Amino acid sequence: MSEPESIQQAYDVVIRMDESRYWYFLVGSVLAGFVMVQAFQKLKDTSKERALWNLGVFMVFANLVPTFYGLLNPNVDLSIHRNLPVHLCGINGWLIALNCFWKNQKVFTFSAFLGTIGGLHALLTPQLTIGDAPVILVHYYVNHTAIVVIPIIMARAYGFRFPKWGWIWTYVAAALLSTSVGAFNWYLNTYHPADISANYMYMWEAPKVDNPFVQDMAWPWYILPLHAALVFHLLVINFFYRWVTPIEALAGKSWWVRRLG
Repeated sequence: MSEPESIQQAYDVVIRMDESRYWYFLVGSVLAGFVMVQAFQKLKDTSKERALWNLGVFMVFANLVPTFYGLLNPNVDLSIHRNLPVHLCGINGWLIALNCFWKNQKVFTFSAFLGTIGGLHALLTPQLTIGDAPVILVHYYVNHTAIVVIPIIMARAYGFRFPKWGWIWTYVAAALLSTSVGAFNWYLNTYHPADISANYMYMWEAPKVDNPFVQDMAWPWYILPLHAALVFHLLVINFFYRWVTPIEALAGKSWWVRRLG
């Protein structure tokens, strides 16, 4: 194996279902998420607001872990090709952290849709793009559990709802964002080539995980099934959120409008 291939393998660590740590972290993430949702639903008034603020502070520091780990560990080389927080899950990690303070409806809609999609697939088919050192491994599961669970907390305990047809503008925003990140990958890999390729949002090459939505196709064709899967997931999540926490203003509308609108 050549040195660049060895470096690539060290960065892109896939945790498979036949590894015991896969199940330890997956079960632990599910249990932790369930406990958090139940705990927030029991809080009232000032205690609930303080808890959300504390959760936001925790997530801000959690998002800084990879950067500080790279700065403080002499064996880790920080790379603009891999260490910038511009993966979709990294962006949503910051958004859900800051929205604990902002309580912004648009941020909630974006992060609830895309954080749920990215977080669930990251937990079910994990690929660690900057290695699996213990600190990075724990951060990976904390972050991806949080981007699934915190929007649920915001909806159930704080009354946030999806706006009408919010899933459509979320798709458009995701498409524009991923295209921009794809151009950024191209810029880095073309004008600042390194041993490791920039592959933010997997817009340079497909993920290496065993996932039915990831097809073994050349660039850019593998992206097309991912967009189809994105639309499918947006519809499912929209249905789920509206089934569990339906919008009162749509109570008199038809069943399809309540669930899909």
